[in-house]
Amino acid sequence: GLRGALAGRDAARLEAVAAEIEAQPGLAAGVGAAPVSVLGGCDADEASAARIAGETRAVLSTAGPFSKYSDALVGACAAGGVSYVDINGEIPWVARVIERHDEAARASGALIVPNCGFDSVPSDLCALRATRLLADGTGSACVSVQGVMHMTGAMSGGTIETGLEMERLYPGELRQPFRLGGASRLARGGEDPSDADPSEERYDGTLRRWLAPFGMARINTRVVRRSAGELDAYVNVDASRFRYREEQLSPAGGRAAAKMAKNAAIPPEKLRALVEAGRLPKPGGGPSAEKRAASAFTALALARAADGSAAACGLSGGDPGYDETAKMVVEA
Repeated sequence: GLRGALAGRDAARLEAVAAEIEAQPGLAAGVGAAPVSVLGGCDADEASAARIAGETRAVLSTAGPFSKYSDALVGACAAGGVSYVDINGEIPWVARVIERHDEAARASGALIVPNCGFDSVPSDLCALRATRLLADGTGSACVSVQGVMHMTGAMSGGTIETGLEMERLYPGELRQPFRLGGASRLARGGEDPSDADPSEERYDGTLRRWLAPFGMARINTRVVRRSAGELDAYVNVDASRFRYREEQLSPAGGRAAAKMAKNAAIPPEKLRALVEAGRLPKPGGGPSAEKRAASAFTALALARAADGSAAACGLSGGDPGYDETAKMVVEA
């Protein structure tokens, strides 16, 4: 049956989590799992990474910033033929992982699958499904997908800290729309203003709704563009012309959209001040169980062909940052 282990620095805390898992009725036994093992004393160094990769066939990493805590681990997995999946939203780091480890992973057979949480599974799956629906309904090749998100809830302190760390380390790269590639950029010979991340609110005549910039769009759009250019699953996409744009739905009209746009543009130094003042959570902190239970998301993708035909796909779930992210990465 399935055998699992928890790896990390603090063995005592890992043992406590393992005991909690084993105490859940049917949770472990239902999949034929043995008692959960613990690998304590593991840090972010190469020796710890080699130890973890040497004792498993697949690694699921959830500790960010991933550029700090999973860099050596993903390298060990790629070299050792161990598959790796995580929930990171660190596009500049993912680009470096591809550049450094793609060849080794192909040679070893390791599957390196980042970005498998709320960023960017809903966006990626909705875009793919919408393009397939367009092909099935019209036979037309897709040239663009518009993504729209609506969500309630709150981010964890770790997510906020990761975003601030990315701003500190890679400020210019965060604004590169094709940092993970994308065939359309190559075909057009460069970037187009329409590829830039939205910075202002706008009224969408097709949806008849106000939209605002979405903070996670500069993660999700990069992932979708890479998927559309690299995956055979996108068989009906005109990859040389494909564009993907993602925004957030305003639930209360233009005035609310303007406020959302203003919030999305808060500079990193102000966010840091809010964290230090206790107005935003620090790493390790986040929304309460009650807050998470009341949170939800809906993702919409609208695929369009050059002839004007279109198809839409929607996906919804509960709390995006914790509950649904856990489901997404485990299923990945």
